[in-house]
Amino acid sequence: MPEMETAAPDEADAVPPVPEATPRPPCPAPANMRAEVAAYDRSARVGVWDGPRYRMTYRELGAGPPLIVLPGIASTYRGYAIMLNRLSARFRTILYDYPGDQPGDGARLGRITHANFVDDLFGLIEHLNLGRTFLFGLSFGSTVALRALHREPRRFPKAVVQGAFAHRRFTPAERVALFFGRRVPGNVGRLPLHHTVLAYNNRSHFPAMFEDRWEYYVEQNTLTPIAAMAHRLDLLATLDLRPLLPAIPNEILLLQGNEDRIVARRYFEELKAGLPHAEGVLMPLVGHQPHFTHAEVLAQVIDQWLLPCNPEGCPNEPRPAAPGAETP
Repeated sequence: MPEMETAAPDEADAVPPVPEATPRPPCPAPANMRAEVAAYDRSARVGVWDGPRYRMTYRELGAGPPLIVLPGIASTYRGYAIMLNRLSARFRTILYDYPGDQPGDGARLGRITHANFVDDLFGLIEHLNLGRTFLFGLSFGSTVALRALHREPRRFPKAVVQGAFAHRRFTPAERVALFFGRRVPGNVGRLPLHHTVLAYNNRSHFPAMFEDRWEYYVEQNTLTPIAAMAHRLDLLATLDLRPLLPAIPNEILLLQGNEDRIVARRYFEELKAGLPHAEGVLMPLVGHQPHFTHAEVLAQVIDQWLLPCNPEGCPNEPRPAAPGAETP
């Protein structure tokens, strides 16, 4: 039998070699919470504004367009350090304390209404000569942001809110805090079952690799004065901003943790339906405290939504050199 020749494969049918996969760089190690707070304290500028209702302490970090952060109902500025350190690369971040947070701030809580919180926000804007500014409100801070957007929308080009609501019912823990807030002096850490309630609502949302953030969250959460938190809860008991929502013309990004046990998803859906120019994002496996549990990602989302990069690159990124240009 004559030997058969093996035909050479047609070049068009040849399978091109598979290029070797480029190894991905390892993910960066999670930021250390206490180191981030120390870095923030070294760089942030601390100021005081003697407002008509209390002496407001505020902190600024970064340059660029101003971004005012309206904090949650029970927190200290330190809990936002990781997020603020990253946002300060492109924004002039401003975070301030609410009445009653600082000893001796002169706040007479019984005389301060929810509308006064908005008055004081505008007072700080005037004090700092900010002009137009971005807003980011978290939980209780979202109610102040929504009311400010309704009052003077042209002042704010865009806003972001997280764990937000226009009205809400109290959780059992909040009712306990309100009951004891009228009777017990001291800080929130003295409330009955405080640590148990914190763990039930939030512990499962802190990844194991962020153990230091959980410990720091519990530590910082205990520092809010009971009277100040109870005052804010009292204001929320009668607050209903739903009639204002259709008249807010601003672009607003709504961020909601899908696992949030404090502000239920129905409040997110209510805001999305009521605000004419809102964009909603559900964050999977996230609870009510993403500024602790997912601070780096949260900062990136806020950054890119408020100041999206154009095709030529972000303002703070070096542009690639033109072909043939000399490299210095």
